[in-house]
Amino acid sequence: MSYQVLALKYRPRTFDEVIGQNHVTDTLANAISSDRVAHAILFTGPRGTGKTTIARILARAMNCKQGPVPEPCNSCRICKDIIEGHCTDVFEIDGASNNSVDQIRDLRQNVTYMPSSAKYKIYIIDEVHMLSTAAFNALLKTLEEPPEHVMFIFATTEAHKIPATILSRCQRHDLNRIQLSSISNHLQKLCSSEGYTIKKESLDLISQEADGSIRDGLSLLDRILSSADTKEIESERVLAGLGIQDQQVMHDISAAIFNQNGAQLIDIIEKINNSGIDLKKFYSDIIYHFRNYSVIKVCGKDTPAANVTDLEKTRIIQASDKISSGFINTILQILLAEESIVNYSSHTKIAIEMVLLKLVHINPGAQIDKIIDKLDIISKHIDSNFSQTSSQFKPVQRADINEGRENNYQAVREPVPTHQYKSTSDHAAIEKNDQKEKTWPEFLKKIEQKFPVMFALLSKGIIKESSDNKITVEVKTSSSFENKRIENKKHELKTMCKKFLGKYLTIKIVSQKTKLTKSSNKEKKNREIAFNHPMVVEAKQMFDGEIINY
Repeated sequence: MSYQVLALKYRPRTFDEVIGQNHVTDTLANAISSDRVAHAILFTGPRGTGKTTIARILARAMNCKQGPVPEPCNSCRICKDIIEGHCTDVFEIDGASNNSVDQIRDLRQNVTYMPSSAKYKIYIIDEVHMLSTAAFNALLKTLEEPPEHVMFIFATTEAHKIPATILSRCQRHDLNRIQLSSISNHLQKLCSSEGYTIKKESLDLISQEADGSIRDGLSLLDRILSSADTKEIESERVLAGLGIQDQQVMHDISAAIFNQNGAQLIDIIEKINNSGIDLKKFYSDIIYHFRNYSVIKVCGKDTPAANVTDLEKTRIIQASDKISSGFINTILQILLAEESIVNYSSHTKIAIEMVLLKLVHINPGAQIDKIIDKLDIISKHIDSNFSQTSSQFKPVQRADINEGRENNYQAVREPVPTHQYKSTSDHAAIEKNDQKEKTWPEFLKKIEQKFPVMFALLSKGIIKESSDNKITVEVKTSSSFENKRIENKKHELKTMCKKFLGKYLTIKIVSQKTKLTKSSNKEKKNREIAFNHPMVVEAKQMFDGEIINY
């Protein structure tokens, strides 16, 4: 068979040709140049990111006729033999099918022999985590002190399954998922080399489906090119080849949810079902779509965490401009919570309809962050108006409290300097008025200005003891929440009391306990009914909260 798939035809042959793994290839090239190559190297990372490819390039770089060199010539006999896979000194072993201890013992015996034609005898073990525990133990000693002519290169997608004793003897290199833009640009070059024309948007869709794997991207592109009867590939053919819907469908779904249009959602699901698209894959794409909404809303357009094109990022930002991140997170939480129902239901279409219609009934108006912002604006506006109004009036003096006229005010009192009073009785009157202001009610007014919540709690308090230097107040509370608030503010309240009244403040907290009477039992049942009300339950789920005071 003369045809070669794209993944083999365009496999990188030098470190510079490897896509998106510069942090690994540069390190290896520098290590070769400075003669600091480790005798055991481990490549780990997701599938299709270049682990085996880099291992083969490294084997050629070490055994090249001109080498060791950072860039193999790929034309000498040794390089050609390694590329074609029949070099007698480079062994590629599949860890999944050669995982027994006997096979590793054979390897240990063979490493003692010198290479026949190359400079180094190199063992490339793919999926090394599949080796048995006994096989790892048999390899351990050889791996720690191999002969000078032997080199081990391991590759795995699951490094956590490799024993720590093996990991500690290897130089580890972690390969990353490849960015969508890098995959898309690479596919564009290959299409040009093959003589095909595909729109950039279609290549972006292929790259998005590849999910960070360059090999998966090449395989998907290969499938689409094979199905084409012309050199110009239409977007519809790409969508059909990938088995997905256009991204516009996802934007239509999010718009229907934001606009609370359940009928539109039903129509979209019906069209998807009739088109033959896998509904479970479709639901997974919806989750991923709203995940991108959440990430972009929180991190901004330039975040690399959202693996979508710049055009998609712009559309998401425009669509979610008036939608809060809390509302989007609530949608995402419901989608994830109901995922098991969709995956295991025998009526997948109905399950998806149920979940999406549930999203329509979320109240986007109940967004706590917007409510708080509005309250802050109103509070600032009220404070501004109050300060302007109060500046137009002069302070007034209360009537004698002992006569019971607490809410009556006398005429406006101008502040008069004390030196204008000439009689001793006048001075005494001033001191008497000052003493009247140093009372517990006046102290509560001071608290109200700074701690309105504490004012509400202490207003219910009873003065149990009062002397020249001490005042004791008993406060009855009905919940641990109120107790905690008082405890947190005790120090500041004592400081204010000492400064204003000149007394040490002691606050005694008394918890109120309700006797178990018929009325209290009825009240308890009413509370339970209220707590289990659908609106209360939905509010708790929406804000991920709990009832702390009742």
